[in-house]
Amino acid sequence: MPSDDRIYLQTPSGDDFFRRMKAHLMFHAMTSETSHAITGWLRETEKAVFQSALASLAAQRKLRPIFVARKTKTEQIAWMAEQLKSRLNEAIGENLLQIWLMKGRPAMLISFLNALGVTHDGQGGIEGDIPAQLDPAKIKAGADALLAAHPAEEVAIYLNLFQLQQMGGWPELQAVLDADPRLGWSAV
Repeated sequence: MPSDDRIYLQTPSGDDFFRRMKAHLMFHAMTSETSHAITGWLRETEKAVFQSALASLAAQRKLRPIFVARKTKTEQIAWMAEQLKSRLNEAIGENLLQIWLMKGRPAMLISFLNALGVTHDGQGGIEGDIPAQLDPAKIKAGADALLAAHPAEEVAIYLNLFQLQQMGGWPELQAVLDADPRLGWSAV
């Protein structure tokens, strides 16, 4: 079994079924500039979400929310980014990444969904079910289009988070994530 930071599940025969990078591992892998930019964006744009997440993260650490609320803006952002690296905060981290992408990066989502031919609401929200199998050529073309228009690290976050949207992920998408060095965490 590989020893990188991804979660590996195996089929009953022992073959790798898929690899998926969970939200807390994404926060580990991303640069501090990106994690601080995401949490900073949430603090400035989605104040209620940020405050609720801050209170939940404080409670998880058995801290009174006022302890974190008294920190400076910069310290709150850094503290939250650090807390989101914990496996215990997986659900919060995944939710915050989804909000950041849906509200802060809708053009990225729309571009990829259009490339795949998946119907959406025009804001990046998927309407109906995502197909169980995706066309590898469309995934590659969609990833290339995203990389041409957006920072590679943000694209890697989105595609890895997209991979979590279906139980088992999509082997076709994982193949693109594994094959394209621009989408590897060491490349960002």
